Amino acid sequence: MLKQTLLALAASLILSPAHADDAVPRGKVAFFGIYLMNNAGDLDDSDERARIAMVEDQIAAELSERGFTLVDISPVAEQLKSIKNIASCNGCDMKLAQELGADYSATGELQKTSELILSMNFFLRDVEARTNLRHGAVDIRGNTDESWTRGYRYLLKNIIFRGES
Repeated sequence: MLKQTLLALAASLILSPAHADDAVPRGKVAFFGIYLMNNAGDLDDSDERARIAMVEDQIAAELSERGFTLVDISPVAEQLKSIKNIASCNGCDMKLAQELGADYSATGELQKTSELILSMNFFLRDVEARTNLRHGAVDIRGNTDESWTRGYRYLLKNIIFRGES
């Protein structure tokens, strides 16, 4: 109960000004995954890499369940290798999504400050308008599969797709 309350409080503090209660029109989305910013100084981030793969699958499934069509990003794989953080690349994600014929770009970041403190961000960007359509962030406490799963589930349901069923 305390974890859920902390998640709700953190999420309520960080909402994108572009966020609207109107439903996002469905279309094709290029999901470029989650970028890990490990500020904890850990040399071995294999646990976090495994969790990133887990939540990327969770997010892709959520986008599909909500009626989005995921486009194959493999045609831009070589370009992606040269981009350190696709979520913060001055719109390069939207350019790549446009090349793929997508309506939206979806990316995320996970910032690890310590084993206890982590921050999750998610961006859904409109390719044609070249702007953030939805953006949200939550802080989680605890570096476990369960905390990551709950964090991204909360972020998508209560911030990115708030007001949608």
